[in-house]
Amino acid sequence: MRRQLALLSALALVPAMIGPLQAEARSLVAPLCGGASLSIPVAPEGPPGPSQGPCCAKGCHAGSCRKRLDRPQ
Repeated sequence: MRRQLALLSALALVPAMIGPLQAEARSLVAPLCGGASLSIPVAPEGPPGPSQGPCCAKGCHAGSCRKRLDRPQ
């Protein structure tokens, strides 16, 4: 009896050791009240907008060229 229980418990842990299977879904489909459906992308290939290199990631203002509210003009 104990041997069967140990075997059953070991077999119950097999799915936890393997992990979830890979899903190929790229979007989530939600049904709407009117009968239509809404498709929401799950993992887009990249960020929205045009692709830019790392050189465009610098700030627009450098140093003290911005106007400050505490500085008299």
